[in-house]
Amino acid sequence: MKHLALPALLALAACAAPPAPPPAPPLVVGLQQAWVQAVAGPAWAVRALTADAACPHISWSGGGAAMTERSAPGEEGPPPGNKEPERKPTSFTLRACEAPWPAGVASLQLGGVTLQAPVAELRRIVVIGDTGCRLKASDRDFQGCNDASDWPFPRVLALALRLKPDLVVHVGDYHYRESPCPAGMAVCAGSPWGYGDDTWQADFFQPARALLAAAPWVFVRGNHEACTRAGQGWLRYLDAGTGPARACSAAGPGVNDGDFTAPFAVPLSPRSQLIVFDSSEIGSRTPPRDSPAWARWRQQLDHVADLAQGSAQSLFVNHHPSLAFSPSLTGAPSTVRSGLTPLLQDAIPGRLFPPGVQASLHGHIHMHQALGFASNHPVTLVIGNGGSAASGRVDAAAALSYELAPGARLETVRTHTEFGLSLLTATPEGWQLQAFDALGQPLSTCRLAGQKLSC
Repeated sequence: MKHLALPALLALAACAAPPAPPPAPPLVVGLQQAWVQAVAGPAWAVRALTADAACPHISWSGGGAAMTERSAPGEEGPPPGNKEPERKPTSFTLRACEAPWPAGVASLQLGGVTLQAPVAELRRIVVIGDTGCRLKASDRDFQGCNDASDWPFPRVLALALRLKPDLVVHVGDYHYRESPCPAGMAVCAGSPWGYGDDTWQADFFQPARALLAAAPWVFVRGNHEACTRAGQGWLRYLDAGTGPARACSAAGPGVNDGDFTAPFAVPLSPRSQLIVFDSSEIGSRTPPRDSPAWARWRQQLDHVADLAQGSAQSLFVNHHPSLAFSPSLTGAPSTVRSGLTPLLQDAIPGRLFPPGVQASLHGHIHMHQALGFASNHPVTLVIGNGGSAASGRVDAAAALSYELAPGARLETVRTHTEFGLSLLTATPEGWQLQAFDALGQPLSTCRLAGQKLSC
């Protein structure tokens, strides 16, 4: 079913909508999810969410350790600066826990879940993004969370499991259920809403439970996880900082400390790495050049340049693309707006990214784009088709002659609007990129060698 606006969905609900499933059962006492994720360091950490009164223990052959608490259950006010018409306090009923991955341990157990250590070379990487089910009253936009064809994220997760990845990278926007489903709309009836852990569980953690346990993850922060939206849950659960969770707290006009995360590297092999960058707050608005926010962003980008010197091949990963297309109903090409782009141009004029960055990896645009350049620009990969409602397309033939930025000349354009995921597989030359729809049907195959893309 195509994504529909509110009037059309109301009409559908009145006549032919499928019956709504019963509401999800309440969380029960005990472990809810456990996973391994990359954290700043670089390092790997075990994370868990539990409804118990204390954090669980991890155990392995010959040893064990207690997990430490990142955040306790509690209630917070509505996200600061949030503008949705219906707001309520944010309730967290789960305890978030953490432990460093123990050195030299191949696998460990946690509450009946077995977790495996990340392999030395992460060669098969599943990439997903923009996965939650959109319920947003301010846009009068309501997705069919109870319809597997309208919100296919569980199908995408099942496909990811079948691909047996060494690593899963989520490029941001996990949480979309910001408003209550309108009365009488069966396609989303019974959905939790708001920014508490009931919504986080419905939109991400419950459907992703098996894949969370099956492979290590890299979590990239999207604009939906900024402090004005679901940032409270992000900082408790998925933020790459270790120790007690940070809070969303104002540091001055227009600046929230919780919206700034230092970039960090994730080694993939002795020769390649990811550089993870938090662009959640900047969106499409660039701060003034003389502002504290501009200075902080530029410091972040200087850190990226330092990290890029540490590896022969780097993939820069953040949510908002700068050299990518904004979809439209006609397919006419236009450049996506990113508030980060002027900062990138200030840091590395022309190319935008430091030498050593062969490709940039993003979400935000709810489709698949693979863009290769004849000019000196890294490949752009947009993989934002994981389940959130999309609208529009990009005419690939017209896009080839479109200049995304001054001097940025394209030579390869592949776009898909189908829901799905992508698989990056390491090759002697670089990477193979395979795009699949939600049922596992192949959509395209491209190869990345250096910063050249061929499809």
